[in-house]
Amino acid sequence: MKKLVFLFVLMFSSISFAQNDETFVDRQVAQKMAELEMQEIPERFYRKDYCDGNIQMFTMPDGKLCTSTSTYYSVYVFWKEDEKVMRLQKFDNCGSFKPISIGIGKEMSKILKDRETLKKEEVKPYKGDKVDTNAFDNMAVKSCHKEFKFFFGKQQIVKSFKEFDLSNDSKYKNVNAEHNNSLNLIVLDKEISEMIKNFEQGGKFFREE
Repeated sequence: MKKLVFLFVLMFSSISFAQNDETFVDRQVAQKMAELEMQEIPERFYRKDYCDGNIQMFTMPDGKLCTSTSTYYSVYVFWKEDEKVMRLQKFDNCGSFKPISIGIGKEMSKILKDRETLKKEEVKPYKGDKVDTNAFDNMAVKSCHKEFKFFFGKQQIVKSFKEFDLSNDSKYKNVNAEHNNSLNLIVLDKEISEMIKNFEQGGKFFREE
């Protein structure tokens, strides 16, 4: 038995293995945002996605393994090139991906121009239309989060919400669901999510070496 354990440890240690946490991801994003500021890009923003406890493992282009430490974070940085084109770059616990050019849709353009609405609107927490005296049936909730940070010149707007607050997935109807899903931030979020889904399914994200 000891020989088998020793052999397993020896094999595992021979594989190049990296683990990176949220700090690693934040450092990459901060560096990218600083570069965009130095380039005097006036309009830029990012969205950070994560679900508590969700761990991901990847095989890198050089064959090494990389995994998240406790939670996997993916961040999507957007910056405006001109009135019709934006650039998108993904970052995660295992590094950065090559930037992608995307067209700016009418809805996205409209929302990004309406900065005061983005600033004042707030996502309300999930509120059931009834009070549950025995809440044990409602405890198994997947805790997934979205965090946005917008840079418009010198103005910064920071927003965050839980995906659960947009849903009706609990025992009782969420009375704030309709309000939340009508917000400009959430309309923008859904457009970005659909875009990212299509890029992921189409194999458009390529890791930088």
